[in-house]
Amino acid sequence: MTARSLADLRKAAGYTQESFVVAFSKMAKHMAVDAAVSVRQLRRWESPDPPLPHSGQQAVIEAMLGIPLVELGFNVPPARTHSDPASGHHEDVDRRQFVVDVGAILGATALPSVRGRRIAASDVQFLQSQVSGLYAIDHSQGGKVAQKAALHVLRQVEKAMTVGSYLERVGRELHTLSGTLHSHLGWIEFDAGRPAQARAACTEALASARLIGDPLLEVRSLDKLSMLAVEQRRPWEAVAAATAARDLAQVHGGPKVRSVVALRLARALSSAGDHAGARRALSLALTWHDRSDKDTDAPRWTASSGQVEVDYATAAWHVETGRPVHAIPFLRSAVTRLGPTYGRNAALYRARLAEVLMKAGEVEEACAEAAASADAARGMASARLVARLRTVAASAALIDTASTRGFLERMRELGVTAKKGWTA
Repeated sequence: MTARSLADLRKAAGYTQESFVVAFSKMAKHMAVDAAVSVRQLRRWESPDPPLPHSGQQAVIEAMLGIPLVELGFNVPPARTHSDPASGHHEDVDRRQFVVDVGAILGATALPSVRGRRIAASDVQFLQSQVSGLYAIDHSQGGKVAQKAALHVLRQVEKAMTVGSYLERVGRELHTLSGTLHSHLGWIEFDAGRPAQARAACTEALASARLIGDPLLEVRSLDKLSMLAVEQRRPWEAVAAATAARDLAQVHGGPKVRSVVALRLARALSSAGDHAGARRALSLALTWHDRSDKDTDAPRWTASSGQVEVDYATAAWHVETGRPVHAIPFLRSAVTRLGPTYGRNAALYRARLAEVLMKAGEVEEACAEAAASADAARGMASARLVARLRTVAASAALIDTASTRGFLERMRELGVTAKKGWTA
């Protein structure tokens, strides 16, 4: 990887350089690590020839982003491939094990007893730092791994809300955290293949958003509910939720939020058979995307949206209208643009490309893309990804050629059987 990967991961996690420095300080405090960083130092780390952070800084960066320092373009000596400043013990670990360790850090950390005591702003900041870590886990490992950490943080928030005492402002922040976590859990449960739990989590998020009057959290919740409704074959519910999200975004959201909900509306309209309406929504999404470069107030959950999502949604529209060949260049563009930052999504998009290639009759290319997706995804836990690979394998099993036989053998080695699944 290049040194730019640190900047990419920082942005993907929703941090500006200034907010990263603040979050770094909080994480160092929670980890009891003597480490700090300035914006100037961060800029040097993101330069083409970055200086090596000291061991304490390394531990905090890795805990925040879920990626070993050696994978971020730094020249890390073997003795510091992985460091634990608290114990002084050093050992080499692979990326999959490291990210699981991040989940363990989150799962092992808890607020002091809150029963009967005053919940302070510092407690809220601590919980917010835990929520920030969930994004890196989700993108690198998938829903099954992130779900355990997210549920643990949610239990802490709910305990603080129910047995602690707090001022109105703190109470509002706790409700916001609860809604944010439920919305994030909605996505995590969806990725883990549990639609009922995903729907329940999104409904809880929507209730929290309305109780505290947070329109952008409500937009996020409606966006996820629309996505779930599409997958559960409830097209008009999907359209209603996406339309409600669009109406709120027009009043309260910036270009980034409006682009996201326009893409969701396009998917919902297409699932309902309104392909002309979906095409108009796609055009609107592209218009808002072109205006989003200076959208500095966009919420973190929109960080992954951009030209990649526009390309992916355009490809979905072509597939829905029965033209898989037209979808292929858009999917290739999405896979290329996504890069290494979003590991789980990159594997998902490549698997989707394989599905569409198979529909278009490009069997050998489909098998190659599916195999590449499976190789890249080893160590991730994503039910959607497995389902897509199984769909490709099921189609390949009907075609008896040397390439399909080799592909199916490779899938069996990776634990993917030719059982037909659903697609997203």
